[in-house]
Amino acid sequence: MTYSILQKSLDAPAVEKLKRAFKGKRGLTSADAHTIANDAFGILLKNLPEADAVALVQALAAEGIESHLVREDQLIPLPPAKFVRRIECTSEALMIFDPLNRSFPLEWRHILLIAAGTVRVEGIIRPRADRSRPSLAFGMADLPVDAPLSRRFENRDEEWLLEIILQRAVLRYSLQVEPVMLQLSPGNTAGADDAANFALLVQTLCRQAPRAVVNRGAHFFREDREEKFRYPSRNAFHEEMVWLLWRLAKPPAEGA
Repeated sequence: MTYSILQKSLDAPAVEKLKRAFKGKRGLTSADAHTIANDAFGILLKNLPEADAVALVQALAAEGIESHLVREDQLIPLPPAKFVRRIECTSEALMIFDPLNRSFPLEWRHILLIAAGTVRVEGIIRPRADRSRPSLAFGMADLPVDAPLSRRFENRDEEWLLEIILQRAVLRYSLQVEPVMLQLSPGNTAGADDAANFALLVQTLCRQAPRAVVNRGAHFFREDREEKFRYPSRNAFHEEMVWLLWRLAKPPAEGA
C-alpha cells in the first residue's frame, strides 16, 4: 500500500522548511524542495511507502507544515473526460453540443465542480490563418449587457482550460480553449475581446451553478480579479482538482 501527502491548505510551503524536513529522508534531497514548493497544488508527494510517508508527515509537522497522510486508494481520481467544443449557457441549463452539433441540457444543479485557469505552455500560441475551423462557441443571451468586458490578456504563451465535473464525480466535460479560437454564438451580448469573453463565460457558469465548488482559477474569474491565476502545468491544474474532490468526500473533521 502506498500513500500520498496532501496539504491541509493550498498555501505553498516555504522552501527552507521543506529542505529541513527532507533532510535524511530516503529519496529526497534539498534540491527537491524547490520543485515541490513550486508544484504545491494540493498534493505534495505521491506513491510513498507507509513508513517513509509517516516519517515525512512528522518532519513536515515539526516545521509547521500541516499535511494529511492519505492512502492512494482513498483519493478520488478525475472522472473520464468528454471533450467538447461548444457549450451554451441558458437560465434553465447548460447546453452541451456533441461533434454533430446536437445539444442536450445539463441542469445546473448537477454541476459539482468548476475548474478554470491559464496554464503555461512551451512556445507562443499563434493566431490561426483559417478561422473557419471548428471552435468553441457559447451563447450568453441571458447575460446583462453591461457585463465587464474590458480586460485583455496579452500573453500568448499560455492556454485556457475549463473543466466541469458532475455530481458524484461520474463525468467531466473538458474544454481546451486557445485564445485565438474563442468565438461566440450569434445573438449574444458579449464583446469582441476573447479573454474577456472567456472570463465572462466562467463568471456565468459560477453564477448559474452557485453551489458548485470552484478551483482558485475559477475563483479569480468569479471575483473579477484584475490578475489571472496561473498554473505552472496541466498536472498542477489537475492535482488541485483531485485535492478538491478529496476534500468534498471527507467529513468536516477529516477534511479540515
